Amino acid sequence: MSQLTRMLSAIAITFTAAGSANAQSITLYTDRPTARLAPSVQKFTQLTGAQVNVVELPYAKLIAQYEAEGQASPADLIYIKDMVLAGELVKKGHLQAMPTAAAVQAAQTVPAALRDSANLWTALQYRARTIMYEPSRVKPSELSTYEALADAKWAGRLCVRTSKHNYNEALVSSLIERHGEARTREILKGWVDNLATAPINGDTAVLEAIANGVCDVGITNTYYLAQLIAKNPAFTVRPFFADQAGAGVHVNGEMIGVASSSKQVELAGQFIELLLQDEYQIHASNDHFTYPAKESLLPLTLVKDWGRFIMDLTPWSKLSEPSRIQQARDLMNEVGYQ
Repeated sequence: MSQLTRMLSAIAITFTAAGSANAQSITLYTDRPTARLAPSVQKFTQLTGAQVNVVELPYAKLIAQYEAEGQASPADLIYIKDMVLAGELVKKGHLQAMPTAAAVQAAQTVPAALRDSANLWTALQYRARTIMYEPSRVKPSELSTYEALADAKWAGRLCVRTSKHNYNEALVSSLIERHGEARTREILKGWVDNLATAPINGDTAVLEAIANGVCDVGITNTYYLAQLIAKNPAFTVRPFFADQAGAGVHVNGEMIGVASSSKQVELAGQFIELLLQDEYQIHASNDHFTYPAKESLLPLTLVKDWGRFIMDLTPWSKLSEPSRIQQARDLMNEVGYQ
C-alpha cells in the first residue's frame, strides 16, 4: 500500500482541520467527487493552517448557487469536469487570473493547449475521447479517424452517446476547427446513417453495447473503458487512438480556476500549486484512470498499457468558446443526431 493510499484511508473526509490555530479558510466549489480531494485537502491544511471547505453539487446547481450569491459568494476556487463548462465560466466572468507567480509557474508545467492563455484556469487531468472497438470483429488496421466512421463500411456498426452532453459537444467543436462547418455536417450525417441503434445515454452503456455485439465500434472517454476493465479484466473492448497520422486524438479534462468572488486569492493560488505537484497529479490519475495534465508525468494504472498517443493540441479555450459550442449543438440537431 502506497503512502498516499494509507493517507487517504486514514482521513475522515470532513474537509476541516480540527484544532487549527489559523482561522483562515478557502472554499472550493466543484462538480467532482469530494473524496478524491482528501489527501490534498489534508496536506494543504498541514502546510498552511487553512481549512478547505468543499461544496460539491452537479454543475448546473453549483453555478446557479454561485450566480445567486454573486460577489458575496464564499467560493475561492471552481473545479469542474470539462472544457465546455470552463468556456461558460470564462464567458460569464466567473474566474479571475491566478494571483501569484508561483501558481502561474505551476500551471506552465501543463501543455499550453490545456490551460487558459490569460491564466484563468488550468487542466489538472485529461482523458482521450476516442474510438472503441471489439477486436474479434474489428482489426485495428481498419480504423483511422473519427471522420472515417462516417464511411459506408460502418453502416449498422456504430454506437454513440447522445449529443446532449458536453463531451460530444467538445468533440464536434474540434471537428469544426479541423474541417469547417460544411464538412463536419457531412461527418455527423454519416455517423447518424451508420448507427446500429439510437444514441445511447452514457459512455459505459456504449462500451457494453460494443462488447455485447449491438455494434462493433463507438466513441467514448478512455476512463470509462478503464473502469470496466478494472472490474472485469476479461472485458474485450479496446481503444484505438484516432488520427495519429494527423491532428491527433481529441482530449478533454478536469480544470480548476480562482473564482472571481475569492477573498483569499493567495491561498487559492497555493491550493492550485499543490494540485499540480507530482504526488497529487498521480493520485488523481490513479483514482479515476485519467492522464496527469503535468507534461512530465505518465499514468501508473492500466491505461499506461495502451501506450502514448499524439493529442490534438488545439487550445481548449478555443474549442470551448460558447459560440463554437452552440455551433456544434446546432449541427448535431440539424443532422438528426439526437
